[in-house]
Amino acid sequence: MQTTGYSGKSSTSQTNFNQVEQKVAFFEKEGFVGPFTLGQTPSLVALRDAMSQAIEEAQNQEQKTSSSPMESHVMDRRIAHTTSKLVYDLSTEPPILDDVADFLGQNLLFWMAETISREPGHDGHIVEKTGQIWHIDVINGWIKGVHVSIAVTEMTMKTGCLLVIPRTHKYDADLVVLAEAGECDLTDAGSMIKLADRMHPENAPHKIEAIQMKAGQYCFTRGGIWHGVSQNNDSRTRFGLVARFAKPDVEIKGFSGNPIPCIIVRGEDSYHLNLLTNPPENS
Repeated sequence: MQTTGYSGKSSTSQTNFNQVEQKVAFFEKEGFVGPFTLGQTPSLVALRDAMSQAIEEAQNQEQKTSSSPMESHVMDRRIAHTTSKLVYDLSTEPPILDDVADFLGQNLLFWMAETISREPGHDGHIVEKTGQIWHIDVINGWIKGVHVSIAVTEMTMKTGCLLVIPRTHKYDADLVVLAEAGECDLTDAGSMIKLADRMHPENAPHKIEAIQMKAGQYCFTRGGIWHGVSQNNDSRTRFGLVARFAKPDVEIKGFSGNPIPCIIVRGEDSYHLNLLTNPPENS
């Protein structure tokens, strides 16, 4: 399903910030910032290769082999920060954590990570049954966390990239409930713009920003921002990695109320509110 109502304009948020204060101020006001350049680090190359191998093995799993393939956790959903060293290593590269610390302070918990692969033709939906594209990272909004998206391969309007509606991270909206009430269509970008304009006319007209990134670049979004992903119109599968961080002074729980395992990646945790675990040792 196509994401309609989008103009195709690229993000105006690049990395030309003279001071940390400017970067942080932009992030807090707009709800996103980037891209920033990490580069083709060994951690990125290793994760990309592992993702390619995992997908190939999944596609050929019906074929018998003389030996079982090495178990890989790079495709684990939401918990890969605790199960995959490759995911952990890329997510916690020092430049990324330096930026996260600028937003959250020097004490950081790493509480979610997962790799993303989108095959050619994928329209960006997150719910196959409904075709839902536009959404909010609810838990990250509750805890006022920081989300980093890393382009393992390039993310463009051709291959599919992150689309955000600036300033919506402050709107405290339940998009699913609003959609059920007929207020918006979560498959239609134009509908989301109209909803934002109705809810907060003081910020109208709202717009959609496309955060296009080369492989080895990354960007940040604030928990609660309205976002989606454009369709992959390329002939290649697109790879990405998302990771989320929070301060240790908030409880991080799932929708069921169960604690989510966290890893201290900077500083210390003097609050003892969360379930802590060690960094993963396996791929």
